[in-house]
Amino acid sequence: MISITILRWITIGSFLVWIVRYWQGGKKIIVDIQTSLRLKSSRFDTVTLMVILLCSIGVISTGILASLQLSPIALAENLTATCTGTVFSISGIIGMFYCRHYLGKFWTAETNLLNNHQVIDTGPYHFLRHPIYTFAILMNVGLGLVFLWQWNVVLTSVIVVAYILKTNDEDHYLEQNLVGYQEYKRRVRYRLVSGLW
Repeated sequence: MISITILRWITIGSFLVWIVRYWQGGKKIIVDIQTSLRLKSSRFDTVTLMVILLCSIGVISTGILASLQLSPIALAENLTATCTGTVFSISGIIGMFYCRHYLGKFWTAETNLLNNHQVIDTGPYHFLRHPIYTFAILMNVGLGLVFLWQWNVVLTSVIVVAYILKTNDEDHYLEQNLVGYQEYKRRVRYRLVSGLW
């Protein structure tokens, strides 16, 4: 039978691979935050990016320190929560890569339009307007379950709220600035969860 410790290390390893491949070791998120500050397209978007980054660092740092027994933090020892969290985290990571593939050159973390930007309505974007955020939320909820501790529950909740607010802000920005987005919004009604919201 697989142990909680092994599941936690699988989750940490997956997260670290995601950081290296998806965010270029963290460099890409810093560049995107700097770009967001420079362009001044949405201060709110910049704040949500920084909140998500800081809360994510908090959750994963807690997990690593507790897993290495370098911290007095006692993570809950719940095999069901840990197993569910590992599945959520890995599924979220895979889903974000999948969504990013469909966005191609138009993918950025900050709310911004690139030259010749266009609406992407294929793949997961045929069903949801912001599926990449759906998978990001799934990954972060998974991390919160794997490293179950009261402060990580708070940090994970803040991340989820920040993604929901970022989704609203991005929808508003794209509706005003991206040709064809209003039509896309009429065709694809749901932002994050099909049939719900």
